[in-house]
Amino acid sequence: MTGFSSLNTAVSGLAAAQRAMDVIGQNVVNANTAGYSRQRVDLKEVGAAPGTSLFTGRGADIGGVTVAAVTRIRGVFVEAARAAAGGRQTAIAAQTDALSAVQTAFAEPGDTGLQATMDSFYSAWHDLANNPDPASNTASGSVVIQRGLAVTDQLHALTSAINGEWTSGFDSLKDVLSQVNQASTDLAEVNSSIATGLAAGRPVNELEDQRDLLGRKLGELIGGVATIGANGQSSISVNGVALVSGSTAQQFTLTGATALGAASASPPKIMWGAMTVPVDSGSAAGYLAVLGGDLPALSAKLDTVATSLRDMVNTVHATGFQADGTAGGPFFSGNDAASLAVVPTDPSQLAITPAAGTIDGAIALQIGDLADDRAQSAVLGGAGPSAQWRDMTTKLGVRVQSLKNAGAVQDSVVAAAEAAVQTEAGVNLDEEMTGLLQYQRSYQAAARVVSTVDEILDTLVNHTGIG
Repeated sequence: MTGFSSLNTAVSGLAAAQRAMDVIGQNVVNANTAGYSRQRVDLKEVGAAPGTSLFTGRGADIGGVTVAAVTRIRGVFVEAARAAAGGRQTAIAAQTDALSAVQTAFAEPGDTGLQATMDSFYSAWHDLANNPDPASNTASGSVVIQRGLAVTDQLHALTSAINGEWTSGFDSLKDVLSQVNQASTDLAEVNSSIATGLAAGRPVNELEDQRDLLGRKLGELIGGVATIGANGQSSISVNGVALVSGSTAQQFTLTGATALGAASASPPKIMWGAMTVPVDSGSAAGYLAVLGGDLPALSAKLDTVATSLRDMVNTVHATGFQADGTAGGPFFSGNDAASLAVVPTDPSQLAITPAAGTIDGAIALQIGDLADDRAQSAVLGGAGPSAQWRDMTTKLGVRVQSLKNAGAVQDSVVAAAEAAVQTEAGVNLDEEMTGLLQYQRSYQAAARVVSTVDEILDTLVNHTGIG
């Protein structure tokens, strides 16, 4: 090896060490950058060129070292596990948030819930039964009407709360779908850039970080599953329906009901052309479950409570007579929780006596006794509104608690999956500092070789033969 070839070898060491320190610097400054994957320099020796003589390599130049590649450290498996866990987490969260809001509106058990309001309504009838004389029961009769109005107002508020949550969920689903379509377009562009970069021999590590971030986002939004091809491009599918393939992105649309009233018959659906996309993960799955199942079911049950209350009270009220002898008519009108209304507007219109021309509060007493579940069941031939309401709120509470428990478990799964990703791809500053010292020493050693060879050449050139 000649002196000049030694210089070349040392210079290759300087360049390799410098490149390695540059990569470590890149890792350090991006330690807190979301989605960044640490990078590592792979060094490769440059040996003697192959020869054909018996002593192959003897006297040949030694090439030193070169940077073979800058490798991005991130496992496909752990990233896929993290994306899948995130999709399940967001699905549970979307459903939990919507149902928790409805549970809060129901305010059960409590003094301001519908059950307490209905109990106050029955109690007002008992007070009226204790004072059936039309000459002195005006105040008691007015309280009955006002308590009835309080029941209908609360039913209106509850159905409005369910409708409001449905509308909010629908708007959120539209926003999710908009994000899905934008992210899929962005991913297709990143895929194209990766292909172009690889074809040109340029590094694409940062592009691959963007690719994985977009894949994770699509997993959390709509349960997209990423498959990384040999060309570095990511393909995303949703239960077998292709969303992104190479540099081509599909656009999903939303069809179905746009209001709660039509959701049972035509629930919202995500479509690709004429094909329904079966979404079972991501925020979209949670919103679809709420919009197409949970909220319409709650609305229907609330309507049943309202109509049961109407039928029960009207059945008893119709058997009585008003103070002027007029047969009793309906106390409540309406076909559902939103339209339930009180018919009488004046205490004289209340049918509280069992026979015309008498002063007797027997009918008012019967309506007041409907506070008892057995009396309600006897009138309706089945569960009354109080039992139906308790069953409805209890099941909702159990459902919300179950979702919260599932969410807590899934949070742990996501945390474990994220820890696995960070263990493999995250930047460890202690490790990077150790590597920096290592390559700093390598750089110093290569520089020392350069200075030593320079001294040797200086002696040979400037001092040899001088005597």
